[in-house]
Amino acid sequence: GGQQVPDQYRIQAKMADVEKKEDKAEGEEEEELDCSVPEVVNKYQFAGGVANEAIKFVAAGCVAGKSIAELCEAGDKMIQEKLAGVFKGKKIEKGIAFPTCISTNNCCGHYSPLKEDSSDLKDGDVCKIDLGVHVDGYVALVATTVVVGTVNPRAADAIMAAKTASDVVIRMLKAGKKNSEITPLIEKCLDSFGCKAVDGVVSHQIKRFTTDGTKVVTNKSVPGHAVEECTFEAHEAYAIDIVVSTGEGKCREMDTKCTVFKRAPDSKYNLKMKTAREALFKIEKTHPKMPFSLREIDDTRTRLGITECVRHDLLQPHPVLYEKEGEIVAQIKFCILLMPSGPLKITGVDVSENIKTEKVVEDEEVIACLKLPVKNKKGKKAKDEAAK
Repeated sequence: GGQQVPDQYRIQAKMADVEKKEDKAEGEEEEELDCSVPEVVNKYQFAGGVANEAIKFVAAGCVAGKSIAELCEAGDKMIQEKLAGVFKGKKIEKGIAFPTCISTNNCCGHYSPLKEDSSDLKDGDVCKIDLGVHVDGYVALVATTVVVGTVNPRAADAIMAAKTASDVVIRMLKAGKKNSEITPLIEKCLDSFGCKAVDGVVSHQIKRFTTDGTKVVTNKSVPGHAVEECTFEAHEAYAIDIVVSTGEGKCREMDTKCTVFKRAPDSKYNLKMKTAREALFKIEKTHPKMPFSLREIDDTRTRLGITECVRHDLLQPHPVLYEKEGEIVAQIKFCILLMPSGPLKITGVDVSENIKTEKVVEDEEVIACLKLPVKNKKGKKAKDEAAK
């Protein structure tokens, strides 16, 4: 999810690495492997392949009359099936890194309803599909926006705004560049389409078992919510998340039931209720670090216990947020690894060809940026030369 999260929830990737070469001296920090290690890149790419397949499968199912809950379930099931036969035998954790969500129209995200609360898709619905996969804690997140049947012109504006902004980011997010250089370009880009970024959504650095690393790029400068300036470095990984609204980009919670939660790793509380203790125990076994959906938990007893865990901040909710009625929210999310030859895209799917907008980018700086190549040819050549 793109919403900003209080610091106490940032997950420390405390997992000891399987690839540990030698035992470190007591108290020394475990060195974190980055994308200079081929095995790490391999795991990211595998997870990314599964995420892309799953999102294409769900997108193809977005037709009028289809139940959202059933589609979300099918997406999660496909991820599980694709992962079942790989990295077996070794003690490698793998699974869903973010449950399948399908948020329509003015809903900003995290809509992953239980069957009994679900609704069916109808003609004209603008569906943001969002999901994530991990292999050994290396996370691949992806989101796209599809339209059921008839494409409203404003929906096309929002989707093309998100797509164009993501084309800007992939050209700008390079080693040596700063996050502060990217935000103004995103804002100008979205302006051209008469759209605004949704408040509080940022692109995050991703690390092992962590979807919200410390380095971030915000899509919008919000007074009083400045993000810390940072410089991107080679071999880092990022989840680029662009969420765009035809309105002001201010989202709020309505009365939709929250179903996506994550264990808050540093929170402790002595639970009095047996059901709550049982629920927490279950979650710590099945979803110790990654967000999960209540759809996976079919007994009402555990669901009841979860409510109690949320009340004591042991589980962090990913609430369902809404923009004003009548507005349209579009989202594109993809992950890249900052390799020496340029960004290696591990997730991301193309926007449908039938989405067309009359609007064009007019800002000189954004136009110039969009003309840049994604990969730097020089990097590749230089590397081949060095290898000789």
